[in-house]
Amino acid sequence: MADPSQRQLAVFGSVNVDFSGLASHLAKAGETLRGMRYRIGCRDQVTERAGAAARVQVFAHWLDRAGMAAVAPMLRTGLSAPGVWQDHLVRILTRAAPTRIAAFAVAAMLLAAPAVAQQASSPGVTPSLEASTPKVAPPDPTADNHLFGDWGGMRSYLNNLGIDFNLDYVTETAGNVTGGLRKGVDYADQFGFQLDIDWEKLAGITGFSTHLNIVHRDGRNLSSDYIGDNVIQAQEIYGAGFGTALRDVWLYGEEKAFNDRLDFVFGRVFPGMDFAASPLYCHFMTLTICGHPRALTQEQGFIDWPLSTWGGRLKARPTTDTYVMFGVYASEPFPAGGPTGWNWSTNVVTGAYYAMELGWEPVFGPSQLSGHYKIGFAYDTSAFPDNLADTNGQPFVLTGLPPRMQHGRGQFWVTFDQMLLRTGPGPNEGLTVLAAYAHDDGDNSLYQHFVWAGLLYSGFWRDRPHDQIGLGITYYKIAPSLTQTETLEQEFDLAPTYAYGVQTHATVFELNYQLPVYRGVTLQPEMEYFLRPGGVSRVPSAFVLGLKTHVVF
Repeated sequence: MADPSQRQLAVFGSVNVDFSGLASHLAKAGETLRGMRYRIGCRDQVTERAGAAARVQVFAHWLDRAGMAAVAPMLRTGLSAPGVWQDHLVRILTRAAPTRIAAFAVAAMLLAAPAVAQQASSPGVTPSLEASTPKVAPPDPTADNHLFGDWGGMRSYLNNLGIDFNLDYVTETAGNVTGGLRKGVDYADQFGFQLDIDWEKLAGITGFSTHLNIVHRDGRNLSSDYIGDNVIQAQEIYGAGFGTALRDVWLYGEEKAFNDRLDFVFGRVFPGMDFAASPLYCHFMTLTICGHPRALTQEQGFIDWPLSTWGGRLKARPTTDTYVMFGVYASEPFPAGGPTGWNWSTNVVTGAYYAMELGWEPVFGPSQLSGHYKIGFAYDTSAFPDNLADTNGQPFVLTGLPPRMQHGRGQFWVTFDQMLLRTGPGPNEGLTVLAAYAHDDGDNSLYQHFVWAGLLYSGFWRDRPHDQIGLGITYYKIAPSLTQTETLEQEFDLAPTYAYGVQTHATVFELNYQLPVYRGVTLQPEMEYFLRPGGVSRVPSAFVLGLKTHVVF
């Protein structure tokens, strides 16, 4: 096993990726944060080019032979100079033939070779979810998933006091290769900071802890810019940033009692922290399932990352493998918490959002095959406009009267994930199938039905046990009442509700390959296909290539 403290990482025979310049680059992160706005394609580009050059000669030679010599300069520039390689990526994606681009995606998946001494997937800054997975092997106290390790002993020292923190950085670059509106590339990123304090350790307050999360988001949205899809995003990390330097995501207190059988949370929170949630969902980059079934988070009430509202949640475990959970949250229009997340006023609250979920978390057989099965229901007491009818029950687009206001909106969901094959001791090492169904009130929602299915498979390669393949398929149906309204607008040549045509249904495919390349550093090449983008037939189906990077400091 290679020494994890080494600055250079053997990747492919004589190929080395040099991380020596990364520390100095991070030291400048604070002063350059506001300048890291990438405007790709025909936009002006403001990029930070820092860090050491990477020597990737063998891989570049492979690409030369594959007929993609234009990619070699991008790789030689190095992983630590993102602005430069993105410039090259723009030119390649907008000029190269689709077959060569597909070859590049496959090659990127093989970039890290069996010689790499791998680390497990990075923890990062994520919602406070219980993994609810069996510990089939005792944790390795020497294992570390942070780029800077123990920070000179500071992390261990603070953890012994009850203070734990995480700092991470996520980027998602996506390029529309064919179809959609036009070819192009967009980039989005997020800096995240999370602070968790165990007050039982720090001050002797039994079972009590507090949690703070702050993010900074930036970038552009490929789906709206180039695909012509205003329903599903190719990059889940984009959105609700509003140029705010430090956006509050959550700040809440948590009390656990009776050996953690009872768990109560209150403060600036959101339903998506706990309901219809899974730590497996964000192994995917599209905003179909990360971090919840999109049909739920599309609507007011089921507020999700990085927005928050006032609320509380109570979770009880009658047995070790079952739970029942109730939540009450203030319902407010987008963006909950205001553009900065620090607007905690109740002046914009329109009602209450009630949620309930039942869960079963079995473990099967001697291989400890874990599963999570959930069913939930939620109801928002706010008033919402009808998709079709006016106050007299006639189509409002024809009468000119305002839409009828309907009091209340319901949602329900069923989700599960089940490991079928175990390949290693880690909680998620093996073959796992996942599925989710969500239903919204068809009279005043965008969606009516939303179905998602996927699989995650790791441990298939002995020398790279933490590499993971992900496959996800999404189908959704637009609410028929909204489709009827858009049809009337088209028939009578009225101003359209949706710019690209009448919405009915659509399908989204995603294939990715997640590979840890260094402790705390993960790359994830992506292929996405949007069939009937936005649920319309006018926009050509779009093929997207992307790359997600995750660094946990």
